[in-house]
Amino acid sequence: MGIIGMQMTGSNGIFSVPSEHLPGLIALVLLMPVLWIGLSGLRALATRPSPRAQQFLETLDRLSVTAKVALVASLVGAVVHAAIVPTHWGPERGTAILFIIDAIAFFVVSYWIFEQSRYWKLTSSLIGGGTAVFYAFYILRGWETMDLVGLLTTTIELAGALVVLSPMAAQLETPRREGWLMVTALPVAMLSLIGTADIASTMTAASASSVVSGSQSHPSTSSMAGMSGMAGMAGMSPKATTAATTKPLSLPTTSPAGPIAWPDDMATMAAGMKMAEPNCTTQPTAAQQRTAVRLVDQTVAAAAPYTSLAAAKAAGYVPVTPSGQKIVHYINWSIYRQGHLLDPASIPVLVYVNTAHGAVLSAAMYLMPPGGATPPQPGGCLTQWHIHTDLCFANSAVVGTDNAGSCAAGSAHQITPPMMHVWMTPLSGGPLSPDPPDRTEVLSARQMPVLAQLNGTA
Repeated sequence: MGIIGMQMTGSNGIFSVPSEHLPGLIALVLLMPVLWIGLSGLRALATRPSPRAQQFLETLDRLSVTAKVALVASLVGAVVHAAIVPTHWGPERGTAILFIIDAIAFFVVSYWIFEQSRYWKLTSSLIGGGTAVFYAFYILRGWETMDLVGLLTTTIELAGALVVLSPMAAQLETPRREGWLMVTALPVAMLSLIGTADIASTMTAASASSVVSGSQSHPSTSSMAGMSGMAGMAGMSPKATTAATTKPLSLPTTSPAGPIAWPDDMATMAAGMKMAEPNCTTQPTAAQQRTAVRLVDQTVAAAAPYTSLAAAKAAGYVPVTPSGQKIVHYINWSIYRQGHLLDPASIPVLVYVNTAHGAVLSAAMYLMPPGGATPPQPGGCLTQWHIHTDLCFANSAVVGTDNAGSCAAGSAHQITPPMMHVWMTPLSGGPLSPDPPDRTEVLSARQMPVLAQLNGTA
């Protein structure tokens, strides 16, 4: 049974609370006591008497149980969405704007419910039910993982919509029976959401299993806006894949990313990115195949200590893209300036993905040193390098892109040196995939086992 198999507890389970959602949980916990205290205060004022307090309470008391349920559900949606805007504003600006719109919509609906406006039932069910549907869609697409805050908040929103939409609500004779409708709607809503999370978990696990077992899949054609692979590479669409004209290969490695896959068509690249060798289509020789596998295996072994973010920092790695993003790059300037080329003992860059259970080491990245010549390809076309042409730098760190036409004040456009990743999470496309979509990086990082000593946020 899928629900039994789904991870529900633990630091990355359905009952976990990621740091960016913690304000939402606090708001959810405090909302009911605050409402109770506020209503108690109004009733105390009404006895003085206070005409405004009396009028407010009379309007509230005239509401049906269905209207009160919808009002509470809308207030929950408004307050929780508003509470998590600040923690998403920096790393996920687009998502934060959606939360702002949602919070405003819920506040407006709350007012219409209280005033018993003509279309309060329609609008409250559309906003509450629509938000739940979009949340379920995000879960199924892998753009979001369900946690305790999302589960509780969306359960309340969806239950409120179900009560309003129920044909029985208008037929029930007493408030007590009407209240039982809400009691019934809550578990229905929660089980629907848990089932959605279970389906998404099963789909993701099946995908990861197929990669590890050696499927010759190519990078996913989906993307996730708002997540930065190199802080500002967000929004890049993945490359198109054309029919292969070379013999397919699947070379086993020790990386959780699975076997090295070939061919990997680089004919069409995303805007702002190009391959150092754009037409590399020569079939790798047996020696090149062995070299590519050896490079991956040695890199995975050498980077293993840096699954600990603290160990990486102690070794001299520092963020070169904005901390707190979904994907953060750490560079060791000392190693980089020494000019080592494809040396697993001297990895210049590490890539971390921030997840609900802390930062996860996603990849080691080789970076051509300043003044470097043509990048070496000891594995032939299996070891390809790519370049980013749209990044803005300030103080040797990536701060954005020039997609708007120019870099922001205080930063300047630079073309990056050639770079090559060795992936260490169950990534579709294999451990030497040049340009997986950001969403693929994030989803694969979430499949990694939880560390005994959790990392903080990269």
